[in-house]
Amino acid sequence: MVIKNPDAAEYIEPLKKLFPRGEYWDKLLSDEASDISLVCKVRAENLAEFKARMNQLQRETFLDFADETIDDWERIYFGYKNDDLELEKRRSLLRAQKFGGINISILKTIAETYGGSVSKWEIPYMPAAFAHARFGLTYMSSIAGMWVVFVHCSVPETNRTGFETAVRRVMLANQTIFFVYGD
Repeated sequence: MVIKNPDAAEYIEPLKKLFPRGEYWDKLLSDEASDISLVCKVRAENLAEFKARMNQLQRETFLDFADETIDDWERIYFGYKNDDLELEKRRSLLRAQKFGGINISILKTIAETYGGSVSKWEIPYMPAAFAHARFGLTYMSSIAGMWVVFVHCSVPETNRTGFETAVRRVMLANQTIFFVYGD
């Protein structure tokens, strides 16, 4: 999506068309030094500034362009602000939170944000449910109610609390995660 910032000149003619028709008004509007023409120029500049500001705020609705509203994004998604992190790292955490759920790439992104890395993750338990469906077919699937993962990572000790908090914020309710440091 391309958002174009308007030029004040684009608004001058439409503003002049709002005035009544007639010889008197045409004469005033054709003279660039008349009061009416000067008022139109000032109003056109105001409209262009307003439109540019609206475009800027519209860009802020996309997380990748959020700069001025990044504090509000964090307030809504996290309930707190990460003022101590760089802007791009704050965006990375918000992307992970907005995506919902967790996978290895999200874990790696969060770890990199806090100056660490994830070497692997293990899912030690693979529970399954076996049942017989009403229409006579055998049914087998993994239980969605339990998900345990061990994350092997190295994160500086000063950043571990922030890292673990960020990861737990992205997890779903049925997910349990254990951190193994030093790998």
